[in-house]
Amino acid sequence: MKIQLEKEGLVIFESVLYRTTTTLVIHQDYLLLVDPNWLPSELSFISDYINKLNGVFPNKYLLFTHSDYDHIIGYGKFRDFQSIASHAFVSNPYQSKILNQIREFDNQYYVSRDYRISYPDIDHAIEGDRQLNSGSETFHFFQAPGHAMDAIITYVESAGILIVGDYLSNIEFPFIDHNFQAYYRTLEKLDSLLSTLDVKILITGHGDYTQRKEEMLGRLLFAREYLDDLKDSVIYGNPYDLNKLASQFDFFEGMKEAHRANFQLTQRELKAV
Repeated sequence: MKIQLEKEGLVIFESVLYRTTTTLVIHQDYLLLVDPNWLPSELSFISDYINKLNGVFPNKYLLFTHSDYDHIIGYGKFRDFQSIASHAFVSNPYQSKILNQIREFDNQYYVSRDYRISYPDIDHAIEGDRQLNSGSETFHFFQAPGHAMDAIITYVESAGILIVGDYLSNIEFPFIDHNFQAYYRTLEKLDSLLSTLDVKILITGHGDYTQRKEEMLGRLLFAREYLDDLKDSVIYGNPYDLNKLASQFDFFEGMKEAHRANFQLTQRELKAV
């Protein structure tokens, strides 16, 4: 498994599938593991890395940024961790569908796992925007619906780490799987967070981290412009420039159905207003 970044207190693992990231924050008071994924060999690599760490960690946390199946697929490998997710994650009505997606993936590719597939039980269900303390650390959680109904953004105060889940990727345009208006409000929230917090590194669920404030803001601007263009296309019938969009992403052919789904969702939502 690729290690995208390894430095004191922080490791970012990268799966070969969709360049999905797993984040590990290492602190004297805790470990924070975020969205461990995909393949059994990759999850074993992450588990072995953790087991080789020196030190005794009073708390071990497993954070789920949202309930998409690729982000919860590794849950069973780390059941001894205290789990964190949004309250909406806990009450998600589509849990069976999500588990079936995991089973379908494993069946399609003949994948065997050394743990039972199950929807995560959550120890710390986050309601609203709130904080959680662990020793000398403060985690700040922010509700972030739009991509998914149960998404949350997490800020690790001591290290200035902003974990945004499937927002602000540099390799994907926005995937609006839940709600257009909510997605836009989450972008506004991200704008506020980037303005008010001391963000030293931004970690997205797919693609590359960035430590450059200019790039963080550039990704935010692109996401806003994408949503604005999508809205104009729906309301005014302006043709969406797919060639321009395709030129910005190496794997557009694999994502173009997501753009079509974005258009259809936005069309249903805005025409219902």
